[in-house]
Amino acid sequence: MKTRTYLFLMAAAILLPVAIAFWIGLSMLLDWERASRINSVKEMARATAFQLDREIASAESALRSIAHSEGLRQGDFPRVHRWASSLNAGSPWSWTILASSEGEGLFNTLVPFGTPLPAKRGAWAAQVSPERGTRVSGYFIGSLSGRPTVSVDVPAAVGAGKHYIVSQIFDVRYFERILNHDALGRDWVVGIFDSTGVTLARNRHAHSMVGKPMRPDFLAATRASNSGVFRHTTHDGAEIYGVFTRSKTSNWTVVIGVPVDEIEAAARTATLYAAMALMLVMGLAIGVAVFLGNKVETALRHAAAAARALTHQAMPPPAPTRVEEVDALLSSLHQSSEALARESAVRQGLQEEREQLLLSEQHARRMAEAQSSAKDNFLAMLGHELRNPLAAIAGAMAVLDMPGLKPEMASNARAISRRQMRHLTRIVDDLLDVQRILSGKIVLQRAPVNLAEVLRTCSDAKALVDAGNHGWQVEIEDAWVDGDRTRLEQIIDNMLHNAIKYTPAGGRIGVRVRPLGGHAVLEVSDSGIGIEPELQPMIFDVLVQGPTSIDRAQGGLGLGLALVKQLSALHGGTVQVHSEGRGHGSTFTVSFPLRAAPAPPQPHEHSGADAIAGNAPANTA
Repeated sequence: MKTRTYLFLMAAAILLPVAIAFWIGLSMLLDWERASRINSVKEMARATAFQLDREIASAESALRSIAHSEGLRQGDFPRVHRWASSLNAGSPWSWTILASSEGEGLFNTLVPFGTPLPAKRGAWAAQVSPERGTRVSGYFIGSLSGRPTVSVDVPAAVGAGKHYIVSQIFDVRYFERILNHDALGRDWVVGIFDSTGVTLARNRHAHSMVGKPMRPDFLAATRASNSGVFRHTTHDGAEIYGVFTRSKTSNWTVVIGVPVDEIEAAARTATLYAAMALMLVMGLAIGVAVFLGNKVETALRHAAAAARALTHQAMPPPAPTRVEEVDALLSSLHQSSEALARESAVRQGLQEEREQLLLSEQHARRMAEAQSSAKDNFLAMLGHELRNPLAAIAGAMAVLDMPGLKPEMASNARAISRRQMRHLTRIVDDLLDVQRILSGKIVLQRAPVNLAEVLRTCSDAKALVDAGNHGWQVEIEDAWVDGDRTRLEQIIDNMLHNAIKYTPAGGRIGVRVRPLGGHAVLEVSDSGIGIEPELQPMIFDVLVQGPTSIDRAQGGLGLGLALVKQLSALHGGTVQVHSEGRGHGSTFTVSFPLRAAPAPPQPHEHSGADAIAGNAPANTA
């Protein structure tokens, strides 16, 4: 091939990565534009939720002024009725009612004072009390108005344990004005849903949707968090982004549905223009490569002629390179290049040998330093961990030697000694287990084991010892594995012990086991101190415990998670950890190969006498 062809290939090799990088940039641009549009919709949803909170706060303020009025304390209901009516003047979508603590209506500003009101509703009134404070209801049909409504209920204490309920009732159409403003797109759908997912207001087709529950997938998405985005396809086949946020005051949810095409239209336009620019640049680059190829080819021909002029003896031509100009140049310079190549090869060999020796020495030194540091750190931790329980035991023994010792002090000293002895036993057992595993002396007694039963036993024991310091959440599904039950209990016990140790009192600990994709998956999560990202890749290594000092509060030799990893590997399983970082808790996941549940044992055949005797237990007294 000619030099010009190689130049074309070189240009292609340069432009191809550029094109790939450009395409990645276009994808990032598309994602950024999409995220920017969705964020603007999120802000609009938050603004709508803020307007809802402001309306409810305004109603609550008005109701509290009535609740603390002199007329209500004196039982002057006509006066309170006139005041409440003046507050609702000019608004056909809102009115006020006053009820007793048992739910018996005293007046309703929709009708003149003294008009008989519907029967009392004790169940509703029981949810409103001075202890519970203000209540914002969900969707219901007003018993007097017959309209779809919601209410803001404020308890009004009047002394001697007696209270009234002052409620502001809103026709759900009251909130439609919040949903209709110029910032909304023509095809956008905005809805307000109560805490149970029932539609309260909607900017489109409100007459057919108010009072109906939202779709189950909507409800699941909005209940997963207080705000977020989900994508789905409507009944008419249109794809939309659903952006939602939940009001803190009312626990209502505002959902804004925006067509996917509208969100991504601007990004796609920008991507199209960028792609056209890329094609233009690549075409220009190819043209430049053609021009420069011709120039380089001419120059190489002249260089070959000059090189031949410097040679005075004929030399066999070297192996062809299939580049005509370069072959001519190599034939002219072959003699000198051979000598230079030999000298360069010798020098290069010596240099590589020196570099290899230097690297070997540096590597050996680093290994020795690392091993020395690990040994020193381990001995320091071991000494610290042994010193604390031994000091406690020595103190307890000194107390026991005191003359005239009270029984309760002696009992407490013995309890301290037993507790510290258990701690020493655990340290020694961990050391022995690690040594056995590393030396290959662990032999598993495999049998079918229901991982759910093992987890239930371990979690119950740990929760009992924990004595209510943490909130426990246990989710268990049957998942059978082939394993050593004792070692499986050791794995789970170490994970639960780790979660309790690094989770402050009042935190949450969750355990879960379930079959998933041919594996039995065990998860232990906590809301504790979390794990730094740089520590996560080596958290399961022997003696790794994190950046803690010798006088750390948590203690431990850093062997628990190493045992979890090694014992899981012996069972053919894997272990992983996930944490968002310091202060965000952590989740440890162990996966074992799943096996089918064993067949239940066949019942033994009984004689006729046994059948007559039934299942009554024998008296062995």
